[in-house]
Amino acid sequence: MTVLRGHVLCPDAFGPSRVVIEEGVVAAIEPDADAPDGVWIVPGLVDIQLNGAFGVDFAAPEGLPDVRARLAASGVTTFLATLVSASPGAYEAPLAALVPDDATALARLAGVHLEGPWLSPAMPGAHDPAALRPPSGTEIDALLAGGTIRVVTLAPEVVGGLDAIRRLVAAGVRVAIGHTNADAATTVAALAAGATFATHLFNAMRPFHHRDPGAVGALLDADCGATVIADGVHVADEALRLAWRTKGAGRLALVSDGVAALGLEPGAHRLGNVDISSDGRVCRLADGTLAGSATPLLDGVRRLVACGVRLADAVRAATETPALLAGLDAGTIAVGARADLLVLDDSLEVLDVYAGGVSAMRRASAGDR
Repeated sequence: MTVLRGHVLCPDAFGPSRVVIEEGVVAAIEPDADAPDGVWIVPGLVDIQLNGAFGVDFAAPEGLPDVRARLAASGVTTFLATLVSASPGAYEAPLAALVPDDATALARLAGVHLEGPWLSPAMPGAHDPAALRPPSGTEIDALLAGGTIRVVTLAPEVVGGLDAIRRLVAAGVRVAIGHTNADAATTVAALAAGATFATHLFNAMRPFHHRDPGAVGALLDADCGATVIADGVHVADEALRLAWRTKGAGRLALVSDGVAALGLEPGAHRLGNVDISSDGRVCRLADGTLAGSATPLLDGVRRLVACGVRLADAVRAATETPALLAGLDAGTIAVGARADLLVLDDSLEVLDVYAGGVSAMRRASAGDR
């Protein structure tokens, strides 16, 4: 049995408490007036857009247990491995390797987020333009056959885009709108077809204009969710505050959009089949195009707090909300649930992380990965 004491956010405030862990699950959450101040017990972070980390690109996921151990030690206890646009045959191997797994002391691999290849050639971002193509029923069925894909990001304006949304939603996959040059009307049509949120709002999207609101304007206006990369570069703080005011708690989720460079020193790396360089904060193509982030998800929580968002809501944006958007059972602290817990101090520095009830930090520091 393990007992943690502090102020609990579930993510709603529970107050000073003791959290009892037994056999990998939360056995009790009880008020404890003597719980120490300055210690916050929150759900483990949930990252639904993570392309890689610690030197590993999930398109070639060798060394996956080590990456998952280090992710857990950073505070992320559940994630979707994200695959960027690639040729039709390139998905087979990573999809076979990225099988959902909830081993203790490791970040739980909850499935795959397929970002592309059904994206707009006008808004490729760092995706290889040669890999972009319209969706087909045959390709969709082949990719879904393994049962590991939980989220698909696509551009609704591509030929067959709305039909693809309907097909994916019917198969139980969450669809997000991203890398899109869609106008407002097409964006609204995509939401009506079953898409439920936006992938990295603002980035790789037709921008807002007061007479042509485009995808950004339609998504800010609509009753839908959105993810955002809060690393201080992908989105300015003013835009982050605007997104928070229009979406708010329960609809705006943080993602890292982390790539292989996350957790490493600045240098050269790969994203899918393209070369990128990291400055330790973000990554770029040779022409300067942003190509994912090297900033941990917890830094996004800190940035939201610095932008004036209360701590409980900032925590929700990196725990419960992304889990709800992706349809995952994660992101809260509840009796009987897997004990994925993050212990923070008042400066939001990590004191400990429990993944399946086991301290991921102690395992990492012992070198047992």
